[in-house]
Amino acid sequence: MWRRALLTILLLAAPAAAQQPDTFHDLLVQYRCPVVDRLQQIYAAADSSDPQNWFLIVYFAARSHDYVQCVFDTKTRMLCEASSGFYDNVATESRTRWLPAEATAALGRLGFSTDDSDGNFRIWFDVPDPPDFNRLADFILRALHDGYGARANDDLEFNAPLAPHPTSKCIPVS
Repeated sequence: MWRRALLTILLLAAPAAAQQPDTFHDLLVQYRCPVVDRLQQIYAAADSSDPQNWFLIVYFAARSHDYVQCVFDTKTRMLCEASSGFYDNVATESRTRWLPAEATAALGRLGFSTDDSDGNFRIWFDVPDPPDFNRLADFILRALHDGYGARANDDLEFNAPLAPHPTSKCIPVS
């Protein structure tokens, strides 16, 4: 009896679940190319530029304190940080913002550290040769999606001195 009830519930729930929008896929469609393109530009310019400029920050236009930033330490290593609220105030002022526990947990599931007692949430990556820029872009966007609620209709901005504008070389997600 309970099996039939469970089966009925699952069958009734299936159409509703199928109708749920795939908000992460929509975010990828909207933003993967701009992220991939900038990562490629930064990587290509790394040999001939100041290492302090080997970074990309993706943030919300309306909430600039919510961001993910990644920097190539070398051409074979990358550090990514997700904002924790730690740096929202100047060092002489008390901290006023912490991410909600569910946002911190979502970032932790992606591999970020979850200790924000002295900075942002961090994760290091080995960068293969050749780099998988799609995978790196997907990771950045997943962190923004899961940790900060980014959706395709959000206005995301980019800070990348070596890649201020996209080149339109990327093949969009379909």
